Amino acid sequence: MEVSETSQRKNQSVSDMAQKAETVSWKKFFVILAGRTNDAHLEFVAKLESIGQTEVNSPEESDYLLVFCPVASRVGTVVNEAVEKIQGGKPAILVVMHHTFNPVQVLTESRRLVDNPNVKVTVDCLFYEDKLLTSNRNDTAWCDVQKYLGVSKFSIFEVELINFMHRKRDSNHELQISVPQKKFFVILAGKTNDAHLEFVAKIESIGHTEVNSPEESDYLLVFCPVASRVGSDVSEALEKLPGGKPAILVVMHHTFNPDQVLPESRRLVDNPNVELTVDCLFYEGKLLESNRNYTAWIDVQKFLGVSKQPTLVAKFMNYIRRKFDINHELQISVPQKKFFVILVGKTNDAHLEFVAKIESIGHTEVNSPEESDYLLVFCPVASRVGTDVSEALENLPGGKPAILVVMHHTFNPDQVLAESRRLVNNPNVKLTVDCLFYEDKLLTSNRNYTAWIDVQKYLGVSKISVLVAEFINYFKMKLDSNHQLQISVSQKKFFVILAGKTDNAHLEFVAKLESIGHTEVNSPEESDYLLVFCPVASRVERDVSEALENLPGGKPAILVVMHHTFNPDQVLAESRRLVNNTNVKVTVDCLFYEGKLLTSNRNDTAWHDVQKYLGVSKVSTFQTMFNMSQKKFFVILVGKTDDAHLEFVAKLESIGHTELNNPEESDYLLVFCPVASRVERDVSEALEDLPGGKPAILVVMHHTFNADQVLAESRRLVDNPNVELTVDCLFYEGKLLTSNRNDTAWRDVQKYLGVSKESTLKTWLAKSMNYIKSKHDSSHEHQISVSQKKFFVFLVGKTNDAHLEFVAKLESIGHTEVNSLEESDYLLVFCPAALNVGTDVSEALENLPGGKPTILVMMHHTLNPDQVIADSRRLVNVNVKLTVDCLFYKDKLLTSNRNDTAWFDVQKHLGVSKVKFFVILAGKTNDAHLEFVAKLKSIGQTEVNSPEESDYLLVFCPVASRVGRDVSEALEKLPGDKPAILVVMHHTFNPDQVLAESRRLVNNPNVKVTVDCLFYEDKLLKSNRNYTAWIDVQKYLGVSKVSILVAKFKNFLSSNVDFIHEFQILVSQKKFFVILAGKTNDAHLEFVAKIESIGHTEVNSLEESDYLLVFCPVASRVGGDVSEALEKLPGGKPVILVVMHHTFSPDQVLAESRRLVDNPNVELTVDCLFYKDKLLMSNRNDTAWRDVQKYLGVSKVSTFRAIFNSKRDSNDELQISVSKKKFFVILVGKTNDAHLEFVAKLESIGQTEVNSPEESDYLLVFCPVASRVGTDVSGALENFPGDKPAILFVMHHTFNRDQVLAESRRLVDNPNVELTVDCLFYEDKLLKSNRNDTAWIDVQKYLGVSKESTLKALGAKIMNNISWKRDFNHELQISVFQKKFFVILAGKTNDAHLEFVAKLKSIGHTEVNSPEESDYLLVFCPVASRVGRAVSDALEKLPGDKPAILVVMHHTFNPDHVVVESRRLVDNPNVQLTVDCLFYEGKLLKSNRNDIAWFDVKKYLGVSMVSTLRASFNRMSSRQWLFVFLVILFLLVLLVAVILSAVFNVGRNTTNYNKTANGLEGIICNNYSCGG
Repeated sequence: MEVSETSQRKNQSVSDMAQKAETVSWKKFFVILAGRTNDAHLEFVAKLESIGQTEVNSPEESDYLLVFCPVASRVGTVVNEAVEKIQGGKPAILVVMHHTFNPVQVLTESRRLVDNPNVKVTVDCLFYEDKLLTSNRNDTAWCDVQKYLGVSKFSIFEVELINFMHRKRDSNHELQISVPQKKFFVILAGKTNDAHLEFVAKIESIGHTEVNSPEESDYLLVFCPVASRVGSDVSEALEKLPGGKPAILVVMHHTFNPDQVLPESRRLVDNPNVELTVDCLFYEGKLLESNRNYTAWIDVQKFLGVSKQPTLVAKFMNYIRRKFDINHELQISVPQKKFFVILVGKTNDAHLEFVAKIESIGHTEVNSPEESDYLLVFCPVASRVGTDVSEALENLPGGKPAILVVMHHTFNPDQVLAESRRLVNNPNVKLTVDCLFYEDKLLTSNRNYTAWIDVQKYLGVSKISVLVAEFINYFKMKLDSNHQLQISVSQKKFFVILAGKTDNAHLEFVAKLESIGHTEVNSPEESDYLLVFCPVASRVERDVSEALENLPGGKPAILVVMHHTFNPDQVLAESRRLVNNTNVKVTVDCLFYEGKLLTSNRNDTAWHDVQKYLGVSKVSTFQTMFNMSQKKFFVILVGKTDDAHLEFVAKLESIGHTELNNPEESDYLLVFCPVASRVERDVSEALEDLPGGKPAILVVMHHTFNADQVLAESRRLVDNPNVELTVDCLFYEGKLLTSNRNDTAWRDVQKYLGVSKESTLKTWLAKSMNYIKSKHDSSHEHQISVSQKKFFVFLVGKTNDAHLEFVAKLESIGHTEVNSLEESDYLLVFCPAALNVGTDVSEALENLPGGKPTILVMMHHTLNPDQVIADSRRLVNVNVKLTVDCLFYKDKLLTSNRNDTAWFDVQKHLGVSKVKFFVILAGKTNDAHLEFVAKLKSIGQTEVNSPEESDYLLVFCPVASRVGRDVSEALEKLPGDKPAILVVMHHTFNPDQVLAESRRLVNNPNVKVTVDCLFYEDKLLKSNRNYTAWIDVQKYLGVSKVSILVAKFKNFLSSNVDFIHEFQILVSQKKFFVILAGKTNDAHLEFVAKIESIGHTEVNSLEESDYLLVFCPVASRVGGDVSEALEKLPGGKPVILVVMHHTFSPDQVLAESRRLVDNPNVELTVDCLFYKDKLLMSNRNDTAWRDVQKYLGVSKVSTFRAIFNSKRDSNDELQISVSKKKFFVILVGKTNDAHLEFVAKLESIGQTEVNSPEESDYLLVFCPVASRVGTDVSGALENFPGDKPAILFVMHHTFNRDQVLAESRRLVDNPNVELTVDCLFYEDKLLKSNRNDTAWIDVQKYLGVSKESTLKALGAKIMNNISWKRDFNHELQISVFQKKFFVILAGKTNDAHLEFVAKLKSIGHTEVNSPEESDYLLVFCPVASRVGRAVSDALEKLPGDKPAILVVMHHTFNPDHVVVESRRLVDNPNVQLTVDCLFYEGKLLKSNRNDIAWFDVKKYLGVSMVSTLRASFNRMSSRQWLFVFLVILFLLVLLVAVILSAVFNVGRNTTNYNKTANGLEGIICNNYSCGG
């Protein structure tokens, strides 16, 4: 279709367009397949049909041939064969298809291999299985085909456009194109390889027409490709321009880099006729897809009047509106309630912050529970959470609702905690939250923030109500008719003492004190307190002592210890421990670098502590802010900022400062200095002519598009005393960048101006109060209710019909588009952002009809679905009820999180919700779908019994064959017109399985959401894919996070009534009777042996037993087998039920069987994994055994004693070179028996625990930290027995094995404590961590335990274990026989199997030439098609009764390739072992899979490390033995030489000593006249 036809059609009516479209002669094509495409080519065929092309049944009928050539071997060969089949004179399009799963596969272009003149276009495509990939390569191929066929963008979407126009026929006017129809003439100033045609086509697409002479044209379009230098080529291009016509100059740069950085060519143009100059990038015959080209096109549109005219930006009001309940007048929803505080432990007053927060929202603390409306219970965790919470709730006063705050002591603000609410079943506790605190302060952390939010939610407090409550309470308290607002902080005076050099960094601290109303004075006598700054120069202790020596007496002091570092997260020991001067009331630590305090938690904490000491509350800071003087500033520009500085000015105005028109009236100057050449020169010039006497803030502006640009700080270049602050900013074109650098600059300015965080709310609150007042008399609701279903669409720009998808979504939820404003309930305004978002929004909202609520959809044109966009709602005024942002490209909305969020917000605003659902199963899910159903129920959805009752359908489609076929069959029988959620379920055990999204295969309009899930057997996997699916379903249903949490909390309370009774300890029950409910192959005997090892006894009758041990192996389904096992249980006896699952996978995922047990006698149910006659070594079995021990009340000590006692020899004890010392254990806190592991380690190296300190050689002191380390350690060492040496173990309770700790030995000054170590433990176990390993090494070192002694102990144990072999009067024999094997190849391995053969030979096995000679067969089975078929073929021809090892070889280049274990497919009794290997071409890969395979083979063959070494020695030749002998001889000679050298040095030193002694004797005799 020609472009001229397109432009003419734009001015015709809808009916003319339809008629014209029908007369277009579409082309016919015939498809030729030159190989197997798995139907992937059908997508390409469908695309051609979508643009009006028609597939015919014979080459004779066709206009051209469409040849698909999938690559099976080499590209050249396949292409030649495909081209041979092209007959006759028909033109052909050749599509070469490459099979790969990599969408960025690099290919050489196949067109180079084609020389057939009938092939007009050759393109390359990527496909995998039966689908084309989503890739740039495929997009390019499709573009090339469209280009060849002459298809314009307009024709592609003509059908959709015509349908849309038909729907608009009844309107009173025809479609008007807003751009004037202008004519242009093209001038080429060089060779563009036709790349300029894309630009020409774009201009024609907006209604402009290319003409054949300059005289007919309205403007010239000049293309200037750069051949040599830009300046020369541009000058030559402009020399011959026809006069009098305006021109657009397009400078074209040839490059393949879409991110090429170019200087703007417009600087080189001085011809007055050239009204616009833009730069474009192209490569060969195409414009590149790049930001540069996109910007060029935007500039051309702007010049031609396509974009909107700029207007004033709308003021920021939308944020305020979102904070109010717009259904009624703003009420402060929190009733003034009274609460009573209960402390059930020591919080170090950290709870007071929480109390203060609750008081800040208008609640009042009272002195007795009777007066209170609710209880506020603080429970600091001292030992275990469950124990402490239970004790806290035991004595709660009855009948009062309670909020329980569980407080965890840690200095890690990111500490991960299990939610304590799971442990609470007291019905009076309405809310349970977890908080983190350290010493006497709550941490600044997400956990604490979440806790406070939850408390506010429970109390019905909104954010705005908190602010307004503070505001109103403050004025009620402070406003008096006779005086103005008073600041509640007493005006105190302080005197500064510097004990070292701070580089003026202390001035920031002084400024902070002054900002809260305190005053610095010039002498200690005038002051109320001293402010002492002590920078650390050498050691902290020494510097602090010197700083405090000469303090003036009698004055209270604040000591600020300043540590010089550039690390804001520097870990410091608190200096207050080193201060014993009674005048120092508070000691804080600060971090500084050069002349500035760092922005760090440490410094924030220090300032908070100082405020707390001075009695400054947050409210007082908030109040002081209101008295801050409204400062005035004057702006000085010393360069061109492209108006980027206006953002900075606006920020200053937002905190109450005012810009003036002359320097004389201003309080300070705001100087903007954009860097044009060098920073130093530009800064100097900027400061030369500053008006004198005024303080100045200098903002140095660096032009860059890199938000992470690293800059040297410009303040080093400034020596003007009037410049009191210098900051650096980054900007690009007319905008400040979103960057850390700019954030830091703004913070520094706020700091300098004395602006606190609360003060930034001042203007906002003032506007809020005005807004409240203006809305006070409003009588109508502002939210659009569900019943308001009619909307009118308002377009304020060109959306390319992308908005129609949004309209269709609204119609899908029952809303209706109407043709006039009067009929509508609300307006739906689509505003595509063409240039500046603020300008576009303003223009969009200027002409909105009043009185109708409006939803504004801002549409951003981009092809990046992850484009980061600032929320447009900030730019919107009060009339718009909801503003959302959408991303679109060409005529389609993108598939992106941004668009999903927009649709979710619209649904939420419209009050759309779905509650009832009906489940449809389209296949067998093994009940895995029940988890999904349970999740839906947990958020308040209800399953119903028929489609008629439901609001929507929930369709589960497990994939049995191919996804497309299964999905189609699932959707065929969907009932009527109900909306549906389709869950496509993929069976796999890989949680990271990569899947193509199934929603592409769904075209049923009733299916509103399609998600993919992974499941294995009867459980959904824990995977990102499933998490995303659940999020998408919640989004569609309009479920908020709050509703999820509330529903979960309710479900928890209702389902855990009997929670405490789950674990009962039955210590006295020691006899058990075994009941087998099925065949276990004796695997249960291991479990029985374990129970006997802890002292319990199996008896022969029910009557003698204390409890029953029931083993239930699963033979069919778990529920059925468990029910049968429990049917015939004898009554009255408690039961432990062990459900045994037969599997060879130790990581088998199981649903817990205890959910299926409702027999009250079964007090514990555990799951075990076994294979054949053995329990597997797995986490599942370890957990089961721990649960049994816990239930039986078995402590760790019995286990350890059993282990070590079982290894002793009755005749002689283990001899270790360490002297056997005796130790006595002292516990100074609750360790939950975790210390027993350490005790067992000491006993394992020969140490002995005794029963009294008198018998011991040393003391072993365990000190678990319950509150503060220093306090607990001091308490532990107070009552030490006498003069015994001691090892102190400080035990820190945490589940973080990488917990960072200050070493506790610094806190110990007891001379008897000879070693102090720190340990980490959680509940009743020491953690596996570097910290604990280091502690054990230090203990061994202190006790004099060498590595040799440990090895000797291990050797003794080994010798005891193998002592039975000595009775045969010969030395230890290696148990591996020299076996013979015969190799069978069941396919082509490219000799990769030879590596495996070589490994077998290396351990002494021999390859023979016939099966008869061999001891076993080694079968290599490379997988050529499917694993099952390949394995079956390999095993069919195995000779007779020889045992075989089967090695299944998978060809892949990925060493982490996930393979299903092939042994499941083998049922041949002769195959004794099956392993899987990975290989590529002729080599085995280096991978875990191959290492495991080799390990399994060695294990099967009984090969130990010793046998491997002996085999290596046996294979050594005489030459190799000679070499070893020479090496040993050389080492012996070297050792002798070292010894002789040492002896010689000692002799020489002795001679020198004698000479020195004789010399000294002579001197002494001469001086004192001694004779002889």
